[in-house]
Amino acid sequence: MTRKIVLTLLFFISLNASEDLTAQKQNTLYVQNLIEREEKIAKNFEKYILTEFSLPAMNDLIDDKYLGSNFSVENRMGVDIGFSNTNTKTLKYLISKNEYNKIEDYVVQLYNRDLYRDCTIVYFEEDTANKKVDLENSYVEMKLQSDEAKTIFELLKNGNTIEKTCSAPDTGKYCNNSAKTIRWYKDSIKYIEYNKKDFDKGNVILSSDTLLTDTRLEALPVGAYIFVSGVKYVKLINDSSNNLQILKVK
Repeated sequence: MTRKIVLTLLFFISLNASEDLTAQKQNTLYVQNLIEREEKIAKNFEKYILTEFSLPAMNDLIDDKYLGSNFSVENRMGVDIGFSNTNTKTLKYLISKNEYNKIEDYVVQLYNRDLYRDCTIVYFEEDTANKKVDLENSYVEMKLQSDEAKTIFELLKNGNTIEKTCSAPDTGKYCNNSAKTIRWYKDSIKYIEYNKKDFDKGNVILSSDTLLTDTRLEALPVGAYIFVSGVKYVKLINDSSNNLQILKVK
């Protein structure tokens, strides 16, 4: 009788262990899937701003041109996938249900790791009093891969408008001139043309020499070249009165 009881106990212990292992495997695969979806969002976020020249809402990305119309934002471990704030490139921290978001939980540890992440990174804060994730201060940042995307994002984040073409430029706004360049129009005719990759850390082209005194050129690094109708100038350090100095190159 005692032997039967022992065997029965061993059977149930083995069964519970097997169920725990199955649940752990399922959770691991689910977290990997969450990360894959975040990575896909990050890649298409960059594609969107380089194509549309605006910051997308999640619904803008759930389209056949980007994430696909069947893309799911549902998440059984907490809040649905979404941006954490407007005008940022951050996503909500997704391990938020009480049964998962304990600091020592393998689910949290796996989610926070960089192992499956190329275009995203987790910023994690601990709620030390409760030994849980601090959900208000934890988030996932999307890492833009190209300098062109970083330029466009910074302009948009700071409230600038970028038209998709320069066919009818608006005063005081930017427009997409080509795959490599972007323009800022002082008026409907005069513009400063920047390289998307370098922006105001590189050389620029002016439509008119009257723009040589424009204060926007003060942001250029010393030694940057300024081209106007085939003539080359170089940006010098501002003088003691903080006046812009530009020298014509012979």
